[in-house]
Amino acid sequence: MNTKVLLFASLALNVVLGGLLAYQYFFRPEKSDMPVVESVAPAFQMEVKDNDVVFMGENRLGACNWAVFLSDETCRTLAFDGNTIDDENKRLDQLFKDVSPRKFILMYGEKELLDGEEVGQIAEKYERLVSRLKERFPSTECVLMSVLPVWKENDNEFNLAMSSKIKNLNIFVKTIASRHDYPYIDLFKELSTAEENLNPRYGKPGGFKLNQTAYVIMRERIRDYLK
Repeated sequence: MNTKVLLFASLALNVVLGGLLAYQYFFRPEKSDMPVVESVAPAFQMEVKDNDVVFMGENRLGACNWAVFLSDETCRTLAFDGNTIDDENKRLDQLFKDVSPRKFILMYGEKELLDGEEVGQIAEKYERLVSRLKERFPSTECVLMSVLPVWKENDNEFNLAMSSKIKNLNIFVKTIASRHDYPYIDLFKELSTAEENLNPRYGKPGGFKLNQTAYVIMRERIRDYLK
């Protein structure tokens, strides 16, 4: 009797274990080689060393672990959700003391536009930030990236207004880069539809978060400036 109970228990255990293994094999979520994270530590909490490449700005730039994605341990991802140009200007004097980064990769403006700020006002803040970075780090090159397209489902009024504001702001961003003799990376056109909204090929549902394909494109464009 005891032998039969043991055999039955052993058989049941094997069935359960087999089911777990089958679930893990067939139903586990697909892993992506895209090192995307939901958030990163704010810039003032991160350690930056001489010759590092510092990614500064908003969430869509910061949603990627650039050190992993670019296979470059000198990359520091300091962009994060809710970050604004005002925030950066306020804490700039406390950032990166006694170090000289190799490059700053900057992407700002989306948060301010979504908060309803005027394009000209955002451009003035951006100009001030870039001027201060250049003054404080004269040997560090800033690479300015365009504001990226957005899209909101079933809201054509929002989409039209945002695409117009983003295009206008990008004109200012490009001008700021040119004025300081810095590179400008324009990804707006590359990631947009004909209607100048975020192309579904490059976005996740909701129209703001980028997918892996978009970050691959971004990586290749950034890589050109890291050589």
